[in-house]
Amino acid sequence: MAKVIVNGKEKEGEFLKDVIKDEFYKDGANIVIIKGIKKSAETTRKFLIKTTKGNITIAITENNEAAEFFLNNYKSFAKKLKWVSGVDVAFGSVRIDLPISTESQKFNKWDVLLSLSGFDVEEGHLVFIKKKTEGIYGLKNPKIGRVVGGKWVIDRLKLNDRIIDIEPITEEKESVDYVVTNDLNIKLEDGWKIYSYFIAEFDGKPSAVEHCLALMEDNIFEISEYTNTYIADCRLQTLKIEESELKDRDRGVITVRNFGVGEGKVYIYKESRTSSPSHTVVGRVKEGFELINFSNSGFLTVKTIPERLCAIGMDVNKAEEMFNKYDIDIEVEGKGIVVDQQPEYTLDVLKEKKVKLKAIDDKKIISIELYEDKAPISTWYFRKVSGLTTKRVGKLKVYFKHKDVIMFKGLQEYAKGLLPENTPKDKVEANSIGISNMVSRYKGMIGIRLEENDKYGPTGEGFDKTNIVGKVIENVEHLKKVKMNDEVYFLRKI
Repeated sequence: MAKVIVNGKEKEGEFLKDVIKDEFYKDGANIVIIKGIKKSAETTRKFLIKTTKGNITIAITENNEAAEFFLNNYKSFAKKLKWVSGVDVAFGSVRIDLPISTESQKFNKWDVLLSLSGFDVEEGHLVFIKKKTEGIYGLKNPKIGRVVGGKWVIDRLKLNDRIIDIEPITEEKESVDYVVTNDLNIKLEDGWKIYSYFIAEFDGKPSAVEHCLALMEDNIFEISEYTNTYIADCRLQTLKIEESELKDRDRGVITVRNFGVGEGKVYIYKESRTSSPSHTVVGRVKEGFELINFSNSGFLTVKTIPERLCAIGMDVNKAEEMFNKYDIDIEVEGKGIVVDQQPEYTLDVLKEKKVKLKAIDDKKIISIELYEDKAPISTWYFRKVSGLTTKRVGKLKVYFKHKDVIMFKGLQEYAKGLLPENTPKDKVEANSIGISNMVSRYKGMIGIRLEENDKYGPTGEGFDKTNIVGKVIENVEHLKKVKMNDEVYFLRKI
């Protein structure tokens, strides 16, 4: 029997399955085994410049006298902002005893220079170039490097700002004998350290935190994307994130991309990076960082603090049990399955210590099957519009009803890119769910057709303009009773 440490606890066993069986672990997830480790810190040619407006990271890319001077005297440049213009900003003054030059040179945006103002060695400055320019900076080769992080800080600098400190960035290098596995039949050896899960602790903007709690509600973090800097779970990519929390992205920090390419992705950082307006900081890894550090594919087991307190889709009795664990006062309207919760977000519920639930009979909830293999783009659109991306029960308001057709308004911000997919051939089956694709001027409209039709789809469009995304499989009778402006609730069967 080998003596090992599993998630910080001493255990004995012959095989991995012997010591994992009582641990928090999702079948098939990555397990990291550290057999031995040696750490060392290496100094890089990168520097963290701390200013009163935030942090800037520069990389020394040149091998010249100016770069050598900075490397030997970087602490001397912790000075006040000397000037700011549309072209550059400069901190100083510092004595720079290097040969003077009157030569004009070209520089690119985000170049970092040393300069001699007035060709005076006592008037040396650290300069950041804000746009492409040509000028005389008093030295033969003034460029020393490039800005690689915190560019937004430079645009916000004013004359009362200053550099607080300049520090070289060291990168921790680990010489590790490790294995990432989900094979529970591995034979153990003495001294191994084993990690089966990590803990993610959240304390940020309530809506952004809820996005992460929804992603990890099943205790899974999927490694959709991997670099040396971070791992990312892209399952909720393209969902809108409205709030921003501007903080540095330190090692172990969890963020959500809030705009641009990859909006909605959740990142966990393995290396520190400066803050970015496009990333909302929501929490950090509290324990089990080894899983983040060494995994580059597969999925990880995660515990969240707090757990998600979303009762939507639960039976009222189970919802009450969940909230009672946290001493939350509960007000319930109706019986059956919870379809609405206020406050909506977990952090707000914990803060206010009360919650209001709306429940309805499960026969009024429409069970549906989505054709995610045949129409992946359109089913994802349906889930986003209805809320079925982050909730167990989705909701749509009836926009129009005529005979056997019920229509719901879509969301134009999500309707871009609805290319034709899974279009009908000879007929549309009864109880089919469809979306108008980009061929239609009404792209993004959602409809349900209760009867079979050989000419028109669920949104009343021709077959070439219709993407079939699924079908109703339970409680069709309730659909026949709905009226305009009624809210219809959907449960996705998996």
